[in-house]
Amino acid sequence: MATVRFSDELKGDIRRNAERLFDKKLESAKQNYPSNWGRTVYDLAFQTHRVAIQSLPIHYFTTDKDIDMSGFQGEGWDRDMNCRVNLDLGSELPFTNSMEAELHGFAERGSRYGGWVLNPEDKRWDTFKAEYLTYCQGIHKVTAEKKVFVDGVQRITEAYTTLAPALKAWPALWDLVPEHKQHKHKEIVERKKKEVVVEGVNLDDMTAVSAMAKLTGGS
Repeated sequence: MATVRFSDELKGDIRRNAERLFDKKLESAKQNYPSNWGRTVYDLAFQTHRVAIQSLPIHYFTTDKDIDMSGFQGEGWDRDMNCRVNLDLGSELPFTNSMEAELHGFAERGSRYGGWVLNPEDKRWDTFKAEYLTYCQGIHKVTAEKKVFVDGVQRITEAYTTLAPALKAWPALWDLVPEHKQHKHKEIVERKKKEVVVEGVNLDDMTAVSAMAKLTGGS
């Protein structure tokens, strides 16, 4: 087999392939929330004005079909746990141009463009907050698994200078190696033996003498 060295390019390709192993699992975690979350958040945010808003013509307001939510911010909430999520509303719904934070349960002035940040101390969010925390924990769990795996793969590629001994140590590495490097690894290399020249000796003459001795029985 041919010698394949761990160049920076090969290490990078292997790392990216390792990261891609988690693409579907991470996307599944990001989509793992109830389809009614958008309406739940909308209705709770406008709970004191929903009836009044619905009684007016919709063209009095701006409308949108989704909400970008950035999570919670406030006492007792770990901001590092937040996972931004886009919530579908099912249809175009009216929004007021100005949204007072305390009135609508926000931690700060609400913005459909910057992402809503909710106040964890506002009781209206208690049920949703628990569901959202579980959702974020699922995403962070996959993210942590991905980091441990990718870091492990990188340590292996850093520990060896060539591919063959790394594969012997961890055969599963093969699935992360780019196809063109797999082909390279499988190449059969014909290694030429180094010819040794013995000075002052005629090998042809010696061969002839040896053959004659066999024919004459050594006499």
